[in-house]
Amino acid sequence: MANFNTNKIKFSKILVPIDGSPSSLTAATYAIEFAITYEAEIILLSVVPSQIKHGDSSGVFGMVTPHHLDEYKKEAQKWFKQIIDDVKNQGYNIQKITTDVITTPMSIVGAIVDYAEKQDTDIIILGKSGSTGFKRILLGSTATGVVTYAHCHVLVVR
Repeated sequence: MANFNTNKIKFSKILVPIDGSPSSLTAATYAIEFAITYEAEIILLSVVPSQIKHGDSSGVFGMVTPHHLDEYKKEAQKWFKQIIDDVKNQGYNIQKITTDVITTPMSIVGAIVDYAEKQDTDIIILGKSGSTGFKRILLGSTATGVVTYAHCHVLVVR
């Protein structure tokens, strides 16, 4: 039987992609528990999806209008506030929670994986399926992509 030494496991920086879906908010709850257990920092990240879909005749992919970006940032701030308020209301002592909203010309998966690498995160905790409504048989397309390409541990929650 294997002898596991949990003292070697250390998560100091946790990335949580948030899109407002119940699944992403559940992932934030798990991240809070991890942050308490490991005295870790949490980064709440929201990626602004492109309004231009593949196959658009303009040939410009990933463009986000200023109006769309402003509206999305307002919505993301509501999600972040809800999570941070829950932490405070529960009386949890988490040293650092940061938030970020990014735009990207690449896929949401690529943006999350790239961000995690640049921030040197130890684990990405994300929901099984997001707000897109498109679901794969087992995992949402974003979760599947992050699991496939991430440089660090990934925890997918239901």
